[in-house]
Amino acid sequence: MSNNSWNSPAQNWRTEDQQTSYPVVPVADESFWLQNVDITASDFPHIEPLLEESLSDWLQQNRALDRVIKASWFLFNDELKPLVLPNQPCDHLCEQMQALAGEALRLHGAVEGRIEPGAAAITPAYALAVPLYTRKHQQCFALLACIVAPEHPLLPGELEILSKYYEAIFYKRFEYTYVADMLYSATVVEREAQRRSVLFQVIQRMYDKFEIDALIHEMFDIVDQMYPQVRFELLVAQDYESSIPRVKLLQLQNPLEDMCVRSFTTGEVAIEVHSRSEGHSDQMETAIPLMGKQGVYGVFHLLSEVPLEEEDLELLVVIADAAGRTFENAKLYEQSKLMNEDLRLINDISQRMNQSLHLQQIFKFAADELLQVFGADFVVAMYLDQETGVFEVIDGNVEHLIGVTVDKEEGLSGILYRDKEPIILSDYCSNPSVESIFMRETGACSMIASPMMSGGEVNGAIFLGHKDRHYFSYDNFKLLQVITTHIGLAVSNASLHAELSRMASKDALTGLYQRRYLDESIKNYQNATYSGSLLMVDIDKFKAVNDTYGHQVGDEVLKQVSRVIQRLIREGDIAARWGGEELAVYFPQVDKSRAQTIAEEIRIAVSEETDPMVTVSCGIADWNWKDQDVSVESLFYRADRALYQAKHSGRNQVCLDASVRP
Repeated sequence: MSNNSWNSPAQNWRTEDQQTSYPVVPVADESFWLQNVDITASDFPHIEPLLEESLSDWLQQNRALDRVIKASWFLFNDELKPLVLPNQPCDHLCEQMQALAGEALRLHGAVEGRIEPGAAAITPAYALAVPLYTRKHQQCFALLACIVAPEHPLLPGELEILSKYYEAIFYKRFEYTYVADMLYSATVVEREAQRRSVLFQVIQRMYDKFEIDALIHEMFDIVDQMYPQVRFELLVAQDYESSIPRVKLLQLQNPLEDMCVRSFTTGEVAIEVHSRSEGHSDQMETAIPLMGKQGVYGVFHLLSEVPLEEEDLELLVVIADAAGRTFENAKLYEQSKLMNEDLRLINDISQRMNQSLHLQQIFKFAADELLQVFGADFVVAMYLDQETGVFEVIDGNVEHLIGVTVDKEEGLSGILYRDKEPIILSDYCSNPSVESIFMRETGACSMIASPMMSGGEVNGAIFLGHKDRHYFSYDNFKLLQVITTHIGLAVSNASLHAELSRMASKDALTGLYQRRYLDESIKNYQNATYSGSLLMVDIDKFKAVNDTYGHQVGDEVLKQVSRVIQRLIREGDIAARWGGEELAVYFPQVDKSRAQTIAEEIRIAVSEETDPMVTVSCGIADWNWKDQDVSVESLFYRADRALYQAKHSGRNQVCLDASVRP
């Protein structure tokens, strides 16, 4: 059979879904002699077990490729002796495959050909074969062949790629076997020197890993190949989870009699030999701490049916030390990436919050952003009113909690206020130790909360909740603490800006709002509500007070009248200094009859409480949504006209606007 004996049907069988990419075979670094060690012709009779084991590994690692799994595989040694055959092949089939392998050996490359049907076959089969060569001298040490399933074809070029991957697997097993043989067969002096070199190679391989799971896989491979008689697992601390079956959590609550806990706690190797029944050798159990410069990260736990020699233990300890340092570096690398991401996130949130000086906008942005960052189910943002000592829910995704107030000494909010430290609850559903409106109303089991701080004082709080138990991590806990500090600063800046704006809108003498603020407020109320009344107040004969007592006493009288007005109006009413001795009050959603009652109370109180005694004249106008001309100017015009009527009707009285409106 030759390469040209049959045009490959694979050209016709190949489909788009079979354009599979094969593993890339890494190129050995020439600086590592271990990766340059090769077999020679004298080794060929002794490598057959490695060839068979490597084929098993190769098939397992290519199990996702249908064209590999569906094919029937043969493995021949350099003398074309079958090493691995499919299940119960007939002699006729073996002879033809052996002949095809011989053709591949003669042509020094992959060949394809037809396998004629035997007694059990009905149609011809399509087969391929490829030789495998040594690293240095390119000697054929084995041949790989297969019978291909028609529905899953394979080209000669693809088989050559797969064979290179098989060679890589074989040499990896050979390297570990070579290391183990070398360590056991060399003299004491030679063995020590060679062991140091081997350790360098092993440690270098581990130091090349920057991902923790990749490091653990490499470590398992090393120990499994060098000590196949040892059962090996890795017990790690609680802050790391892995999907690798042989990586388990170290149960630190176990007593110190547990050798793994003892090794983790003391940082020392622990060894125990367990006697077994007669006829069975003793079992050796070893715990080796996985140590870095900053602490212990886990424990290597080994069970050996054959007692390990002292030199073996020394080698394992060195490997463990190298793995510990590499493990630590990998964790630091991952933490640095997370820290960079956290810093970017914090910077982004801070910048966006500082672009707004409105409390409502800051709280809304913070609640929306935190909900997304932490993947929480629930979030509420609370503001602390320093005057009333009450937390109020300003924003969040729990609608019925918006506007709810909580005293600063109560519940979880009280703990945040007193301790000024964040809180994390992992299973509130099973242990509701503190009454919490947030946890009760949301049904959350996990929670993290942090106070918003500014200048060392609490000005608010953020609560995040999730329905699952143990949802939030310690890293979430720390990140929330940092973010809420920046939110607290933004809230403080917005509050300060609001206070400065409020102060800038106040009249310095009377403490009432300025006219401009009153105009803007009335305009806003007219857009948002459906009615209101305006009261204009003028101090009667105020010029005579100034002329008689002086302007200083006149200013004091003006302040006395302003205090009377502030005391008798509601919290939501707006009192302002209109100009000179004229004052004004706007009553949102109050008609002029109710405004007249309040004006009468003001008029009487002014005449009774001022010193020297003065009286006031008042004019009132109102508006509602039915008015054709709803404007600030028209409202002031009508109220001023009513005031003019009160002054020209004898002063010290209240007059209503007499305009007839539809």
